[in-house]
Amino acid sequence: MKDYKVIIIGGGLIGLSTAYNLVKEYNGHPVIDGKDILVLEKNEFFNDKGSSSGNTRQFRYQYTEKYMSDLVIRSIHDWEELQKTTTTKLIEDVGSLWFGDPSLPTTEGGINPAEKTMDQMGIPYKKLTKKQIENWYQFKNLPESYVGFFQKDGGAINLPATLNAFYSQASVSGVQMKENEEVIDIEKVNDKYIVKTGNQEYSTDKIFIATGAYVNDILKHFDKDLKLDIWDMVSAYFEKTDPNIKYPTWFAFQKENNQNSNLYYGFPEIDWKYKNYIRVAPDYPFAQYDNPSERRQPTEDDYKGTEEWVEENMKGLDSKAQFKSTCILALPKNKDKLLYFDFVTDDNNVVLQSGGWSAKFAPTFGKIASQLLVNGHTDYDISHFTIEEEDLK
Repeated sequence: MKDYKVIIIGGGLIGLSTAYNLVKEYNGHPVIDGKDILVLEKNEFFNDKGSSSGNTRQFRYQYTEKYMSDLVIRSIHDWEELQKTTTTKLIEDVGSLWFGDPSLPTTEGGINPAEKTMDQMGIPYKKLTKKQIENWYQFKNLPESYVGFFQKDGGAINLPATLNAFYSQASVSGVQMKENEEVIDIEKVNDKYIVKTGNQEYSTDKIFIATGAYVNDILKHFDKDLKLDIWDMVSAYFEKTDPNIKYPTWFAFQKENNQNSNLYYGFPEIDWKYKNYIRVAPDYPFAQYDNPSERRQPTEDDYKGTEEWVEENMKGLDSKAQFKSTCILALPKNKDKLLYFDFVTDDNNVVLQSGGWSAKFAPTFGKIASQLLVNGHTDYDISHFTIEEEDLK
């Protein structure tokens, strides 16, 4: 039985970031030798079946919560360090536009409280009227009451390039990467954890769980079950009919209608996928589950709300959804929690991160996980992400 110091379960964005951080050199030496780290992925690496699917994610400073904006600011250095490992630009600097009903709260925050946080932290932004949003950023037919702001430091994350950067840096340092190996059992024997897959058994000192919406499939081996809402979300691309149209990353805060939550977000045209197309997606699920095993495929109707939004409110785009995709994620049922990042066991040798929108923190979350695994504590304030009794079934 092969023995490792750390086994990472889940080879998506945060799992691979943790592998990268564990072998990253500090004072000329890696934290852990790559040969002592194993990453287990139940599907193939870079698959589109979980939370790391798709081509882009939004990078933004603004949050309702000051501690989240602070975490974004602290992540900048980690993104810069990761950028040094690849010639492909990881974040396109296109800015971040928020607009809509200023008083409306959502899972992404709200306009007024985000402005308050930015004011407190000295983050620059420009307030916008409805007319400015339409004239400067190619939207149309917005209600007169809509306002917004533009934050120039936001951007579009190149998700495939980020995944590849983590994977390649970890692999070249000797981290063992095994795909199509689903964990079916975990048990503790003396001071070791025995991790069983359909193919092998491995022993390890420590475990990091980074399985996203599938976290409870692993937590059951520790007699734990997080209370989560599992969101299944669609996304699509829309062809440009005006070649001069340019969008930043954006989010529209709107009151729900009779059909859906009526929240939408989008991206600029990107160089790395689907040239001459713009990605637009709803910020609401087409299906919601207690367990991801209930997952179903979307129908044409599940794209209708987005197509209608594009037709009604965006200039220079054809409103037919193309290059459709889905993404599944977990959100804490506890509305006071945005995500979870905590120890699982009393010995502090098993750590998990799950829930929420984590891409913008990817290199930093891997660093936090590494610190927890190696030191038993972290330099970052993760007190808002702890697992409490009320968070468990």
